[in-house]
Amino acid sequence: MKYNMKRKKKRLKRKFRRLFKLILFIIVIIFVFVIYKKITKQYIISIEYNDNLIVTLIDNDDLYCILSDEEPDINDNKWIKSKDNICTLKYQNEKNIYIKNDEKIVYSSSNDLYYELQDNKEIYLANRDKYYLFKYSLGNLNKLNITIEDKNIVEYQDGYLNAVDNGNTKVTIKHGEENIILDTTVTNLITKRPKNYDFNKENLKCEKYTKEENDLIDKILAQKVNEVGNKTRAAVVEAARFLTLDFPYRINYFYENGRVSTNKVDGEGRYYHKGLYLDESRFDDITGSSTLNNKGTWGCSIYSIPIKDYDNNGLDCSGFVSWAILNGGYNPGDIGAGYIKAKDLPSLGTKKTITDEIATNGTIKVGDLLHNERNGGHIAIIVGIDKEYYYVAQAVWFDEVGVVITKYKLDELDSEFPDVILMDKYYKNDGKLTNMWY
Repeated sequence: MKYNMKRKKKRLKRKFRRLFKLILFIIVIIFVFVIYKKITKQYIISIEYNDNLIVTLIDNDDLYCILSDEEPDINDNKWIKSKDNICTLKYQNEKNIYIKNDEKIVYSSSNDLYYELQDNKEIYLANRDKYYLFKYSLGNLNKLNITIEDKNIVEYQDGYLNAVDNGNTKVTIKHGEENIILDTTVTNLITKRPKNYDFNKENLKCEKYTKEENDLIDKILAQKVNEVGNKTRAAVVEAARFLTLDFPYRINYFYENGRVSTNKVDGEGRYYHKGLYLDESRFDDITGSSTLNNKGTWGCSIYSIPIKDYDNNGLDCSGFVSWAILNGGYNPGDIGAGYIKAKDLPSLGTKKTITDEIATNGTIKVGDLLHNERNGGHIAIIVGIDKEYYYVAQAVWFDEVGVVITKYKLDELDSEFPDVILMDKYYKNDGKLTNMWY
């Protein structure tokens, strides 16, 4: 009996020792896990991108965020303090997000990856041009697995697809469970944007393009507009840049025969439709003509009533600006900028007389309109601003005839345009606006 009691006690002791060891092991594991989590603490719940980068943080501490390509100084005045666990940041292709408290930097995204791909599943590139795959990307892009079917057509580097030669290939992007296939085309239907407008650009000739080519050019324009934000200031600027910089030929200036909004004439010095007017298939969209037989796409000879002669069809000044606004996602109507007492392009925004102060103090933005009422109601759109010049896209009937980009020194803008039409109230949203196109 005593022997059995001793055996039971020994068994209980062994059980308690095992239980104690197990409990101790669990405590150690929890302790190590807590320490590990403390050392490797994650701060970001999610990132969303619209006009700004919205970073939602885990903690409600006094945290600050910054976007940077290199580790920033803790005292940099560009740090943004979080509010209600959110940092709102202006993203401009920086590589990393950093987070700090009042004492030190506590997090960098350099070992993580946050991104959102562009919406396009079909990509079009001019030869030797490049395309950035992401709406935004932060962290280590090497975590993406990117394969290209034919590297003779495009190559991948640091988030960009680089066009090598004309053709079509598929680009596959894999990350975690995501598997995206992008149909990629390199084409000579558009050109890589030059830093300077080429006044030697050849004038568009009649019947240069087929329906299929016109359709593809329209898709490329729509894609570029969507990338910067459809129905934004940037979208209107993008449409104007596309016709003057990406399209390989110069559109002629044509004295209009009328407008859809007045005498129902369409496609004669104006083209109030989405896309370009390059193939006869677009005749189906034309709502009216000045004569039964006066139809012709851009570059084709038709009769101009104001000059009483034949000329190659194209756009007049307000026709070009109206086309850019329409293709940027708005619908102001097929309106002009001259002497007709009706709704016109200058009435879309706030009209200001241009002074040296207004011209040089940042009041005028890319996408604003310029107006010269004394010069037949001439109107244009600003598509670039740098430290020295305004770059103005316009359809002109003198000097370099056609739809061109002309540059004016900041303090000499009023020599050509007495008035500026400030368009903030009309556009309301800037989108992904850039002061220059390169």
